[in-house]
Amino acid sequence: MIAEPALHYSSTHLNELELEAAVPYDYIIVEGLALPRVASSKLNLRSSKLDEVVRAFVRVCHGDKIDTARLLKACRAHNELLKIGGAALCLVAKDLECNIDKAEALLKKSPKECENLTSLLEHEKSAGIHNGNVLDDSSAAVGLLWIRRSLAFQVQLFESVVWGEEPKDAAYEAYEKQLSPYHGWMLRTVFPASFGQFPNREEFLSIFSESDDENLSIIVKKLRALVATLNPLLQSWTESFHELGLEDTRRV
Repeated sequence: MIAEPALHYSSTHLNELELEAAVPYDYIIVEGLALPRVASSKLNLRSSKLDEVVRAFVRVCHGDKIDTARLLKACRAHNELLKIGGAALCLVAKDLECNIDKAEALLKKSPKECENLTSLLEHEKSAGIHNGNVLDDSSAAVGLLWIRRSLAFQVQLFESVVWGEEPKDAAYEAYEKQLSPYHGWMLRTVFPASFGQFPNREEFLSIFSESDDENLSIIVKKLRALVATLNPLLQSWTESFHELGLEDTRRV
């Protein structure tokens, strides 16, 4: 069985995050490496959807593995967050939900074989349902592929917004890098058309505040914590697909 790749941050990147974003971290040791983990208890997390998402993704890694059930639970929580993000994110949320359903179907059917991300991908591959890196359209692997791409789009969007960019501009840039290369003509028309519905930066950030005393600086810190948690997770997720030859690059 192929081992899950470790999640990496450079020391320089960690220092920048801790000093610039004021995001607290603790560390876990995986295969001799000190890996950062957002100390969610120090982020003044309450019970908002954003708080739940940060907590959920912090818990995804179990030892040196990406726990499938925890990952999909975190993705569900994240999708609920998208649903409060306004009309501009409705299409993204709908697409994400469909792909979570695909992955959950296999996990429910074969929980032991799908305990972590790599074992799930190996289990499905060994069943012979894929044609090389051309994935079966109803498979858990294709669902997880598109969940990852959707999260990569959202991470770039959030990261740009917290550093001062307007959401509409950030969304176009993130789409061109993360999703457009894999979309056919129709989706390349439909997806960007929805970005015109993004509000300005301040209004967009305020959407994620669910209490009167939670100011925008707190929302920004929490979004930075989410970005910092997701970036290395997505890197590991991508490496698992490449190592198993399951990176389907077809346009849809």
